[in-house]
Amino acid sequence: MAAKRRPPVIPDDTAPESMKAVCRNVVVGGRRTSIRMEPLQWESLAEICRREGRATNDVVALIDQKRGDSALTAALRIFILSYFRSAADPVPTPAHALAGMAEEQASFRHERHYSPVFERALDVFESR
Repeated sequence: MAAKRRPPVIPDDTAPESMKAVCRNVVVGGRRTSIRMEPLQWESLAEICRREGRATNDVVALIDQKRGDSALTAALRIFILSYFRSAADPVPTPAHALAGMAEEQASFRHERHYSPVFERALDVFESR
């Protein structure tokens, strides 16, 4: 006799609000796409964009270019984790460079210039 299977549990039905995935639209390569992440992930991505002086669409487009065969949402989650791990890493940086999680981050608004933390976080896509 075949084992009885439990009906699938839909996480959004029982999960606390802070863990319910939220779907948002972003523009990547001139096309709108939907990304579904938890509120904390969206807040973290917004914080990265604020620190870097970049629009969400710009950061997502860069991650899209770097992600290889990974799903975009998975690549974003990995990048967010990598960014904050890089920011918390006590690796010494030059005096003129960004000092980790400091509130008074230097501005990197010039085209193609990102903070050292951002650049180190992108390294996660180079070690395939």
